[in-house]
Amino acid sequence: MYARQTAGQQLTFDFGEGLIRDNLLLVDRETSSVWSQLDNKAVSGPLKGTAMQVVPSLQTTWKFWREQYPDSLAAVVEGKQGRPYFYSDFTPGTRRPRPTAHDPSTLGLGLVVGQEAWYFPLSEMVRVESPLVLEIDGQPVQIHQRSEALTAWAEDSQGTLLPGVMAYRKGWLDFFPNSRIYRPKSPQRSQ
Repeated sequence: MYARQTAGQQLTFDFGEGLIRDNLLLVDRETSSVWSQLDNKAVSGPLKGTAMQVVPSLQTTWKFWREQYPDSLAAVVEGKQGRPYFYSDFTPGTRRPRPTAHDPSTLGLGLVVGQEAWYFPLSEMVRVESPLVLEIDGQPVQIHQRSEALTAWAEDSQGTLLPGVMAYRKGWLDFFPNSRIYRPKSPQRSQ
């Protein structure tokens, strides 16, 4: 994952160990600063308080990615002592993820467009045809979902990927408590 911090320096991010407000942390390889995924800023290290620019991306299963992009290659980058780089250091002041905390039924797409924050639970999105088209902060947005790949993503009216994040409901709402939560309209019964 790549993003640029405000000084224009390009940083390389990996998953950090621990959670802050029920959301994953990232660590950059260049300074070892720890970043909050949903706050979009460094929470510890030399760059603490620095904001980052989010780069639109798609978080999904390897199987779904390969089906979409069959010529893709995967890179495995080793970190300290030959271990995979992510989860190699624990950040003080955070708590470790629990294996039982991964509950896909609470997973969804978090999205901020303009001044509106939305959360699209995958459990609700499977009930509507994909893509779902709606207006968010005056802009037409398409929400796509593939429940078998544990993913959803948003595009603008030109098909450009918007910066959204797959997050657990509690984690998203801890950062964006005033989010609108998508629920399909109930079908009308004929009388």
